[in-house]
Amino acid sequence: MEVKNGVVRFEHVNFRYPGAEEDVLHDIDFVAESGKTTAIIGSTGCRKSTLVNLIPRLYDVTGGSITLDGKDIRRITMKDLRDEIGFVPQNTVAYLHPLIKIKNQLTDGYHIHFQTSKKAAQERAKTLLDRVGIRDVNRVMESYPAQISGGMRQRVNIAMALMCEPQVIIADEPTTALDCVVKQQVIELFHSINEQQHVAIIMISHDLNLIRRYCDKVAVMYAGQIVESGGSNEVFSQPQHPYTQALLSVIPRLDQDRNVRLNEIPGYVPEHGRDTSHCLFQPRCSACRQECGGSVKSSRRDGHFVRCSKAWEECRA
Repeated sequence: MEVKNGVVRFEHVNFRYPGAEEDVLHDIDFVAESGKTTAIIGSTGCRKSTLVNLIPRLYDVTGGSITLDGKDIRRITMKDLRDEIGFVPQNTVAYLHPLIKIKNQLTDGYHIHFQTSKKAAQERAKTLLDRVGIRDVNRVMESYPAQISGGMRQRVNIAMALMCEPQVIIADEPTTALDCVVKQQVIELFHSINEQQHVAIIMISHDLNLIRRYCDKVAVMYAGQIVESGGSNEVFSQPQHPYTQALLSVIPRLDQDRNVRLNEIPGYVPEHGRDTSHCLFQPRCSACRQECGGSVKSSRRDGHFVRCSKAWEECRA
């Protein structure tokens, strides 16, 4: 399979787990473009990881479609599809085998997949380790995961994701458990990879400040739906959905009075019995009005999408 661009498109995607009685993802529409980083944000339990797990077909959609460069991923062989996807995990310890040296974990798959010599595979691994900012490449290659730091392990994971020259990289909370300095270095590394290799990066993160600074597009998820999406600058500077507004309001500020209580969103993300024809955020929404009890409406203007009846009315005004 020849992949030219690495554009991932979700079109009206619904998903429910096998044996379940209701969908956990509802009418998902968004595009991740090559050369850009698309962030997926939202509270824990909003099904962000479930969404990205559909791309490598850990599960298949139950409605709608996901396409890679215009081709439905269900029509692509599992091997060809996963050759085009690199994955960077949240847990740097669990993802690397503790009893296998870094060099083997980096090179074995590449050696078998491309049928190259072990020497060629090791040279590529060294090149990528250098590219992700590891200076003592030979020492790291000969190390076991426990012998290097958490930040170093995450760099190794990023190099591993790049080994087979993917067109799409999925990063599921790649900066979790890293200190502030290493966290920023890792995000800057993704930004550099995007510029150099023109891949599509889909990133899940709770670090909204880093998302705002480095990501091109943002999709805001709530209870298995995308409630707002658009360019990062626009979503962060002019959020339209009450959930997005509430989510951004809880970010602490350096100039904030230490005696003032931090903002919070009351209530919980609904787990079951969701009526997706209505606004799922309504029970927690401070801007809720009587007319919000009807079917929820969506608006789209200049690439900025909002699933909210109040925003829909303002868009028409």
